Amino acid sequence: MSGPGSGRGPWLAALWLLVLALPVAGAEAPPAANYPLLQQKIRQGSASLDEVRLALTDTDVGSLTNAAHALYAMRGHAWARRLVDDLWVLRKDAHPGLAWELLAKAPVRIALASTLNRIKGVAAAEQRAYIRAHKFDAHEFHRAQVVFALGANGDPADIDYLKSMAAGENDYVAQSAISGLALMGGEAARDALAEIWRDARGAPRGELAKEMIQRVYNVTPALRKRGGATE
Repeated sequence: MSGPGSGRGPWLAALWLLVLALPVAGAEAPPAANYPLLQQKIRQGSASLDEVRLALTDTDVGSLTNAAHALYAMRGHAWARRLVDDLWVLRKDAHPGLAWELLAKAPVRIALASTLNRIKGVAAAEQRAYIRAHKFDAHEFHRAQVVFALGANGDPADIDYLKSMAAGENDYVAQSAISGLALMGGEAARDALAEIWRDARGAPRGELAKEMIQRVYNVTPALRKRGGATE
């Protein structure tokens, strides 16, 4: 298998939805707030400060986690970067009325850590440590946020962990880990995806690994041959 990597932009939203698709129980949203519409505007980078704040009043854990990830798309606005910083240090006095109880803990806080890490890069050591501290949380939704965050972080040191999650018994976490490897990019991540494909050929996770290799690297994986025989 060989070939150059390609851009990750057009299909990144699809990966995001795959990782964040699991519904998590929570209180019903206030009828005045159209949270899906607000999140769409955040993902498009077109939301106002008031709209972002309203989105962060959501009391549904899964939806609020999605919103925290989506804040990365607002990074071009200085006020949005300040807001994410305020959310991390829990400046409740500056932003009353937000869903602070949920913002202060996983899984939403993992998503916030990921957003800050993607914005700040090497300066986000605290956030990376927080993400890694949740690598083996019992709840699958927590681990799904971790594998997405580590994939977005792009450190090859996390590949073995992502592979282990891709090989685990939980299909949702496995698919999220495969998506994280695709998001990471690079030859080492490509080789990990190829190994997953070889080990799980015909299974949904194997097919997903193959699809990610094709999308990211524009190549189709092939079985290795030894002494004229295919493995």
